[in-house]
Amino acid sequence: MPLIRRVSNFIFGSSCLGCGLFTEKLDPWLCPNCREELVSLGKEPYYPQEDVVCLYSMNPLTRRLVHALKYHHMPGLASYLVKQSAACRGKEVFLWFDLLKKPFLLIPIPLHSSRFRERGYNQTDKIAYALANQIEGSVFHGVSRRSFSGSQTKLSVEDRKCNVAGVFQLKKKIPKGSSTCIIIDDVYTTGATTKACSYALLQEKRVDVKICTLLFEKQVSATLDLVADHVVEWD
Repeated sequence: MPLIRRVSNFIFGSSCLGCGLFTEKLDPWLCPNCREELVSLGKEPYYPQEDVVCLYSMNPLTRRLVHALKYHHMPGLASYLVKQSAACRGKEVFLWFDLLKKPFLLIPIPLHSSRFRERGYNQTDKIAYALANQIEGSVFHGVSRRSFSGSQTKLSVEDRKCNVAGVFQLKKKIPKGSSTCIIIDDVYTTGATTKACSYALLQEKRVDVKICTLLFEKQVSATLDLVADHVVEWD
């Protein structure tokens, strides 16, 4: 951490990842107001399709947190976001999982090796392990990425589908007795990435496949997309 940041933190406290406020009352990521907002958002998961659940909808706060998780080397935010969501025991998403056939396999969307070297970790791994602790599933690293498909940010719906078509393949057999595979990703927009991964799974074995992501991002106009792209780049 740069010296000027350490001195600033000592004098004013650390800054909230949500609003940027310097305070000593962080938890340790958010100030009380932003944490209250996150908890409120976590009570309203989104179901864009029958087999898909997103723990949060996209708004300025959740966008900043997932951006920090991916690009600011804050892997601990994955567990934090899961624990503030409805995936915790007894809450709505936990009960959604509880209705599925068990045992669960949680399958994180893999990063290409070049992206992994750049980042140092796969954020979907962190999300998967955090969820596994809540719903008593096992994390399965049986899917690999054949090629580097690049960022999906500026692509149309059809281009996104083409960009990830055939990208994923099974490198390990799905364990016997596995009933439900839950694909884990950070953001669900068109579903192109998770559907491509689902297709790879179903080529090997007929299993129930569900999808769980941290965020759901509604598709907006090209102009608004372009503005958002200048703020945050999503893979």
